[in-house]
Amino acid sequence: MRMLHVTESFAPGGIETTFLQMLWQFRVEEPSIEHHVLSFAGGPLEAAYREAAYTVTIGSDRQTIERQLSTPYDLAYILFERCAYRLLPELVARSAMPVVYGKGYDMGGMYRLNEGLQWRAEEAMLAACDGATFTTARLALGYDQLARHTTILGKAADVARFSTIPDPDPSAPARIVCVANLHPRKRLGDLVQALARVQPHVPDAELRLVGGGNAAEAERLRALAESLGVSDAMALTGTLADVAPELAAARVLALPSSCEGAPTALLEGMAAGRPVVASAVGHVATIVGDGVEGFLVSVGDVPALADRLTLLLTDPTLAARMGQAARARSAEHDVRVVARRLLQTLEATCAAGPYWRAADA
Repeated sequence: MRMLHVTESFAPGGIETTFLQMLWQFRVEEPSIEHHVLSFAGGPLEAAYREAAYTVTIGSDRQTIERQLSTPYDLAYILFERCAYRLLPELVARSAMPVVYGKGYDMGGMYRLNEGLQWRAEEAMLAACDGATFTTARLALGYDQLARHTTILGKAADVARFSTIPDPDPSAPARIVCVANLHPRKRLGDLVQALARVQPHVPDAELRLVGGGNAAEAERLRALAESLGVSDAMALTGTLADVAPELAAARVLALPSSCEGAPTALLEGMAAGRPVVASAVGHVATIVGDGVEGFLVSVGDVPALADRLTLLLTDPTLAARMGQAARARSAEHDVRVVARRLLQTLEATCAAGPYWRAADA
């Protein structure tokens, strides 16, 4: 069996990185299947993709597309709406192979989720496919017209390597960690303000912001911390190749963002047994139950954010209980589990064949 997977680029990101991890698992689950990858653009993950896939092709020009369509595959799995816009019409018109559309939190999904903006053409494409996968059931509910067969995969993350991190040491500093890019939509300034409210109750409270990207935002956060008198207790680490040591030194994981899907960073911290305080935005509630694995607060509600952080830092029994619940919840989202579900879906779609193009095959 030969499958063609189409992605937007090899840039590190939620969907691209997660699907790379799935490719490695595909080889374990069913090594006889050839997994070929077409990426519209290159990126830092290219070398890893070349190791994981049977073949890798880069480009979205006419010549590259023609070459791909002239190669026989048993199924095409398309990730990202831009790839679907470019490739799906030609696949439907020229090929009888089944097509599955993978809907994760790409640009179209995020705008539909957080801004209420809808591209009806995307639903027409879903209807033309033999199958579709959605990261969460709530994401699928945002679409009126679905493919004939729909599978809810669940959010996937490589949580196994974080699950061995020891539980927090109650005697360790009261450290709050946030793993996020320095972007205004992450609302990291809310955490800095919350830190100023937490410190009167927890004098040794400290905040570490793990991520990079926006120099202007970094400078704004430093200035805010200075104005609030908490600059000595706040650190910007920049981008780190491995966030495990930061999670190991944390007591609480926080994410006050105004725009999210189902964040990988939260699942990694949950796998480490850290309770979560996050804004109730996007589909964060699909992985964090308020009062179970942590707390959810309204976007921009700094007093509530500070209150929940203070509670977890001053009540080690509560923090431990929520941390253990978080560790257990994260195991449901292990990439190996989700990859197995995806591969079974793709194999079943192959076996069923194209449902409305079969007469032209």
